[in-house]
Amino acid sequence: MELSPNNKNPRIIILPDAVKRKIAAGEVIDGPYSVIKELVENALDAQATVIDIEIEESGLKRILVRDNGTGIYRDDLPLAVEEHATSKIKNIDDIFSIVTMGFRGEALSSIAEVSKCTILSRTSSEDIGGKLVVSDGKKEIFDWAGPTGTTVIVENLFFNTPARKKFIKGLKTELNRIKDILFAIAIAHPHVQFKIKIDNKIAFVFESTDIVHRVAQIYGNEVADNLIYGSITDLQCTIEGYCSKPHYYRSNRAMQFLFVNKRPVQFQYFSYILQQAYQTILQKGQYPVAFIFCNIKPDLIDVNVHPAKKEIRFFDSNYIHSMIYNFANKVISGTIHSLPIAHDTQIQEKHFNAVSKHDNFADNNITPPLVYTQHAVNQNALLHEVKNLYTQLKDKDKDYTVVGSIFGTYVLIQKGDNLYIIDFHAAHEKKLFNYLVSIDSVSGIQQLLMPVVIELPPDVLIHIHTCKDILNNYGIIIEQFDDHSIVVNAIPDFCDTNDIKGLVRDIVDSLQENKNSLHDIKIKIIEKIACHSAKRSNDLITRDDSIAIADYVFSTDDYRCPHGRPFVYVLSKSELERFFRR
Repeated sequence: MELSPNNKNPRIIILPDAVKRKIAAGEVIDGPYSVIKELVENALDAQATVIDIEIEESGLKRILVRDNGTGIYRDDLPLAVEEHATSKIKNIDDIFSIVTMGFRGEALSSIAEVSKCTILSRTSSEDIGGKLVVSDGKKEIFDWAGPTGTTVIVENLFFNTPARKKFIKGLKTELNRIKDILFAIAIAHPHVQFKIKIDNKIAFVFESTDIVHRVAQIYGNEVADNLIYGSITDLQCTIEGYCSKPHYYRSNRAMQFLFVNKRPVQFQYFSYILQQAYQTILQKGQYPVAFIFCNIKPDLIDVNVHPAKKEIRFFDSNYIHSMIYNFANKVISGTIHSLPIAHDTQIQEKHFNAVSKHDNFADNNITPPLVYTQHAVNQNALLHEVKNLYTQLKDKDKDYTVVGSIFGTYVLIQKGDNLYIIDFHAAHEKKLFNYLVSIDSVSGIQQLLMPVVIELPPDVLIHIHTCKDILNNYGIIIEQFDDHSIVVNAIPDFCDTNDIKGLVRDIVDSLQENKNSLHDIKIKIIEKIACHSAKRSNDLITRDDSIAIADYVFSTDDYRCPHGRPFVYVLSKSELERFFRR
């Protein structure tokens, strides 16, 4: 920075070209995953049907992307690494009707600016192609007699920008980001074969197929088997794709994908829109799976919002919002009207019938339930149950009274002049969570008479084995079953055996969210075990259960479950009296 001779105010200067180039490169390339994204998109623009990717040390040491596309003319290779050099647009008007994945002419120049870059390419019309080597701003070109297509080799990424390298979060994190972007691109282009090699070992091979089978290749048959296809068409766009069946969900939003003209994009309201469509089906913390493809006229979207093309701008966000919602609603409309009501009613009937077998609630030490549905309430039965609630005797040696339970979910406790309304599941979950956090391993496990085999995506198999010891310590005993599956041989003795696959699936989702820290992984695993082990709505809540949960509530001042939801609501006598104007 230049200073004026009379004072210390900085003078305005024009930055050197080398600095400008590195600033521009930083906007496009912020990590190894950016390099791979740009190179794979170039391969797709070159009409490649086979793409090989090789990664060493999460891409920091070496990245190779090889394709069988149209190739680059030998004489054009030096131009390919110049800033704003491209074959995809010719004038300003072309920017408003982009049909290719790349177009800005910044990717190769940015990559070459922060690495040693080698490009080998030949077109079908050339007998001899070219090999371009770029390092420290110097270019060398040689003859190359390889196959038609292009190979780009990127070595020692960020060697000349140590500040950028310093902000790389970690090799595992970068590798996960690479997988995420590759998987998204692979889903959008199922006709393309992808082979991915990580640290000299073949990690994934995705053969050419259709979308559903591509989803199965990446995320497993369980996800693919629970998808429903749909499509809607309007004057401006067509939306087609897959949403999950009403009973199938994940515990996070990681498996919700939106593609616009085959480009994976970030749309701020996408998850919210899906949640609206499923709001009568799924509970809080449950998220649908979605692979949705929006085909829209190129001149109605702006993909030139950011140099890295991470975002997209629609001509009318509200219009796209309504189209996505209508699509998701249409996909699930065949089951949305029957499943939730029938499902809830069946649970309530089973619960009521199980309790009704006992002629006397008090003799069997069972707190009577209030049977409730959204559509019908038997008024006489309800009054009868309410009357029973107030016939409970005060528990010996306790300074509170168990009033009962309502809606199969909440326990009512009277203490002094307050009525405590406790969400039993959430409170039970927090109690189990605190217990598991306080120990290093569980002492009691239940061996499964019928071990449960669970198919998992290839990348998840790798991650689940890295935390196998944590799972074993907390009673989930797993082993490798085959190349695509694990087998669960045992679970904690206090855990529900009815949904072992659901438990493991939730744990898998948590691993995908917390791949960095073993401590975070451990906490997430404990959260999932506690959640699946805690009694749920419409499970029988005995009087002993109510006393145990009341004792816990009155022993703690933290009234939030591991997910952050409150589980105690206190209603004072004075509040009731004000309501009734007493």
